[in-house]
Amino acid sequence: MASQAGSSAAETGAADLERFWQPPPASLAKLPQLRASLARFPSPALRISRVSQLDASLLDNELEGILHGPVKTALDGVRPAGGRTWEPEFMALLRLAVLKLSLWESGATYGSALQNLRYRNEGRHAKGLQSTATDSNLTRIQKLAYTLLVVLPPYLHSRLQDRMLTSSWADEPLSRSWFALVDMRRLMKRGRRREEEMIQWKREWKRTGWELLNVGERLSAVLGLVNFLVFLYNGRYRTLIDRVLKMRLVYAQRAFTPNVSFDFLNRQLVWEAFTEFLLFLLPLVNLHRLRLRIVKAISSRATKSTTLRSLATALPAPLAGTLGLSSLRSSSASKADSKGSTKPAGPLAFLPPYTCPICYSLSTTPPTHLPSASFADPTLPSASLLHTSGPADGGDTSIKIPYVANCEGRCRYCYYCVVGALAKADEEADDSWACLRCGGDVTGAERAVPVKVAAGDEGTEGEAAKSGEKAELGYSVE
Repeated sequence: MASQAGSSAAETGAADLERFWQPPPASLAKLPQLRASLARFPSPALRISRVSQLDASLLDNELEGILHGPVKTALDGVRPAGGRTWEPEFMALLRLAVLKLSLWESGATYGSALQNLRYRNEGRHAKGLQSTATDSNLTRIQKLAYTLLVVLPPYLHSRLQDRMLTSSWADEPLSRSWFALVDMRRLMKRGRRREEEMIQWKREWKRTGWELLNVGERLSAVLGLVNFLVFLYNGRYRTLIDRVLKMRLVYAQRAFTPNVSFDFLNRQLVWEAFTEFLLFLLPLVNLHRLRLRIVKAISSRATKSTTLRSLATALPAPLAGTLGLSSLRSSSASKADSKGSTKPAGPLAFLPPYTCPICYSLSTTPPTHLPSASFADPTLPSASLLHTSGPADGGDTSIKIPYVANCEGRCRYCYYCVVGALAKADEEADDSWACLRCGGDVTGAERAVPVKVAAGDEGTEGEAAKSGEKAELGYSVE
C-alpha cells in the first residue's frame, strides 16, 4: 500500500512537471468567451451605502469651502476698486488641482477615499458582472470628461451671469415671438430704419440669452432632483455627471469594517439639548432674587459662626459688601455691648399713632441719591406702590386706609406704604422688614376697621385726647 501511494505521488509530480513544459491546454482559450457569457446570467445586485456616498459629497464640498476661504481673502486684498474679480478663474484652477491630485491619481476624490469608496467604469459591469470581485478602472476619457464637466460649467455660468448683470441684459425688451428673432427681413431695410431694427434685434437677443440662462438653471435643478430621487431608489449614480459618464462609486475594499465612533455625535447632542434646556430655563429664574438668597444664606451662617465672623472682618470691604457680610464687620464689635440690653425701638418711635412712619420718612428725607433699580423699573410690582406711598400734598403724613402690621407693637401704616414695603422686601429676598416704629419684624398686614368707643370709657377717651385722636373712634383688626 505504501509503495502504491508513493508511486501515485511520483506520477502526479511527473504530470505537473510535464504540464509545466508543455503548452497550455486548449480549454484555457475559452476563458474570455466564458467570461463574456456571464453577462447573460443574473447576479446579485451590488449595494453601496447611500449615506456613505452622500457623506463623501459633503466632505468634498467642505474641502472646497475650506480652500476657497484663503483664496477669497487673498483676492480681496489685491482686487482693484470697481475692477474685474478673478475669483472664478482661481476657483476653476483650484478644482483642477484637487481633481488632479485625487481622481487622476487614485480614482477617487478625497471625500470618497475617506468613506472607503472609489469610482469604477460601470459600463464594463453590466448585468451579471456588476458584483464581480475585480472592479474596472476609469478610462482616460472618463476622467477627462468628468474634469471638464465639473470645472467648466460653473466657471462659464459665473462669467456669463456676471457679464449679463453688468450689461443689464435682464432689462432689455422681450421679443414678440421666437420667429421674430430669426426673421432676416428685419435686416433688409435701408437707412435709419435698418439701424434701429438692428439695435432692437440685438437687445431682444440679449434678453433671450438671459431667459435661456434662467431656463438652463431650472432645467439643471429639475434634472438633478430627478437623478437624486432615482439615486435614493437604487443607489447607483449619485450625480447627473456620474450617470452620464457611467461612473459609479463602489467600495475600495469589500472586506472592510468601518470603525465608526459616535462619541463626538453623542457629546454634541447632549450639549445641544443642555443648551436648549438652559435657554428655556433662564428666563424663568429671577437671578437677582437668587443672588440675594445666596447672600442671605451666607450672612445667616456667618452670624452663627465665629470663624466666618472673623473671616468677614478680614475680607476687603467691597468683597464683604458683595457677599452681604459688611454688617458683620461693625456688629461683631458692638455685640458684647448690646448683650443683655433690651431691644431698641425703631428710628421713628417718637411719631404719634396717627402718622404713617413711611410717609414721614419720605417727606423728610432729602433725595441724596438716584433711585435703585427696583424703584426705577416701572415693571416691578413695588415700583408703582412705593411711588404713590408718599404724601399727596407734600406735607400730609396722616394714615390713609390704615393697615395694622403683624410686628410686636401692632403699628399702623398706610395701605400703599406697607404693601410697597412688603413687595420691596420680597424682591430683595427678605423674609421680613424692620418696623420703623417698634423695630419688630413685619411679614404681613391686616385691615384696621374704625369702631366707635363707648362714652363711659373715660380712660380711653383721656388717652385719645392726649394722643390727638378723636375720642369717639377706635380701630379693630378686620
